[in-house]
Amino acid sequence: MNDGFRLEARDLSMGYRSGGKSIAQVVAGVNLSLAAGKMVGLAGESGCGKSTLALSLLGYRSPGAVLLGGSVVVGGVNLLAANRRALRGYWGTKIAYLPQDTSTSLNPAMRIGRHFDEVLRRLSRGDRQAPPQVASQWLERVGIPDPQSALARYPHQFSGGQQQRIALAMAVCTKPDVLVLDEPTTGLDVVTQAHINRLIAGLCRDLGMATLHVSHNLSLLAEICDELVIMYAGEIVESGPARTVYHAPRHPYTAALINAVPHVHQSKTPKGIPGLPPERVVLSQCAFADRCTLRAPECMTSIPMIRVSARHAARCIRVAVEWPREDVPPERIASPGLDRNGAASASQQRVLEVRDLSCVFVQKHKATRAVDGVSFDVQAGQTVGIAGESGSGKSTLLRAIAGLVHPASGSIALRDRPLEASAAARSIAARKSIQIVFQNPDATLNPRHTILQSLERPLRLFHPEVTGRDRTERIAEMLRRVRLGPELLERRPRHLSGGQRQRVAIARALLASPEVILCDEVTSALDVSVQATILELLIELQNESNLALIFVTHDLGVLRAIADWALIMHNGKVCEDGPTATVLDNPRHPYTRELINSVPDPLRGH
Repeated sequence: MNDGFRLEARDLSMGYRSGGKSIAQVVAGVNLSLAAGKMVGLAGESGCGKSTLALSLLGYRSPGAVLLGGSVVVGGVNLLAANRRALRGYWGTKIAYLPQDTSTSLNPAMRIGRHFDEVLRRLSRGDRQAPPQVASQWLERVGIPDPQSALARYPHQFSGGQQQRIALAMAVCTKPDVLVLDEPTTGLDVVTQAHINRLIAGLCRDLGMATLHVSHNLSLLAEICDELVIMYAGEIVESGPARTVYHAPRHPYTAALINAVPHVHQSKTPKGIPGLPPERVVLSQCAFADRCTLRAPECMTSIPMIRVSARHAARCIRVAVEWPREDVPPERIASPGLDRNGAASASQQRVLEVRDLSCVFVQKHKATRAVDGVSFDVQAGQTVGIAGESGSGKSTLLRAIAGLVHPASGSIALRDRPLEASAAARSIAARKSIQIVFQNPDATLNPRHTILQSLERPLRLFHPEVTGRDRTERIAEMLRRVRLGPELLERRPRHLSGGQRQRVAIARALLASPEVILCDEVTSALDVSVQATILELLIELQNESNLALIFVTHDLGVLRAIADWALIMHNGKVCEDGPTATVLDNPRHPYTRELINSVPDPLRGH
């Protein structure tokens, strides 16, 4: 093993048992090296094998996982050949793991101090200080206020960003040689993301940890990582210095992924990648060939990694070609409203009016004003985007408009007719006119119902006159509009991908024939290609139906891509609003500038 590397994976191949003796290969021939004090970014669409690879580097095998070959060497030991007892001696001390969901690493029934006590007493490398002292120092180092009292609190008493900081402190408090991060900031707002990613990068350097950072956020990886690795269908298709790969991609898939990323300073709709990635490794040809518009007969054979330079390689016959990232100076791009046929500016028909809306939550006799005097209008065909940190009141505002949260004061009117505060008290016509799509479709699609049953419900409730064949035809047409096939109708949600489930949730909202759709972080947990496809879909449907959208997001690039008018919320108030391009290009409020400066931007200084 090279002395400069803390971890080396060689020819690593993994599969999953798919029934009987059949094994579906999902990782093929991966070679990966992690050096001390360096960070490698790993990106690709959902299902490309990123998480399977990350867990394999720990020596951990998920249920049904099968090692098909290769090695992972850490500290001179092949983790893939070690028994469970030996692995437990390595996990936490030599190699640590931070998952996306902190609920998998923080026990809700245990105080934070006990979490650290378990880790430090079992894994300590001879530190003479008592675990509470070490834990308090680490909590302070990751930015937890009043760390001494924090040790006595439970996980639910911290925000999502604070929980992620605590989980990070637990992962690194034993100073491991290798750290594996699996989407550690997905779903967090941009300010919290920026803080945690700076913290991770600093700890990686200070502790000399070799770090693998798995993410679908290519802008983030290009900004903070030393190397960038792109996976597709279980194979590495491009690797090299992070900024080189981002600015001069040599594989069409890498370029397509980058062009799917929305940018805060570019008013263009990101482009999704047509089709879906294979569910298993494709060894007989270029795995991306079926989705690549540049495929040639030579692509129908197995393609090896081809060197561009000593550190840069790609699995493509056109490796000498530098694929354009399609960046265009912002001043040469029309505003989002014009890109989307100018529907909002032409209409001038006010659909929704919100005036002085306030929402107050009372907990333990303490009142918190989650939404404080918010006012705005929404016109037919217009998209109003709402952005801000977690806890700024965005989702509470949306739920109040939907009638799911009772406002303390203020009014909501639909086409100049006042709405009742509670959805249950509103007329069928009002409920039909305002539909909401939530961030997590898993929480809104009944797992026991087929997709057909879920899509029938809005027709039965809001369009009882539609029956029999007409209902079936309307559902089939709606599936076509959201780019899904009729074969999905008899499936249940667990048999669909995340992007497919989100499109089903959008189809269900559209079947009600609404005038306004409320979108609550509907793309935050999706990879960039699926996210781009959803944004393209919403804009297309809006152009067809003159829908009004209220789109809550923490991603300012998504805000720029889809919204005509932007509201920036902070501590329950709107601190700045205006045309989206104006707000993002010429922010007036310090908080808006802080949000924009927190967005990962590898174009800065390039």
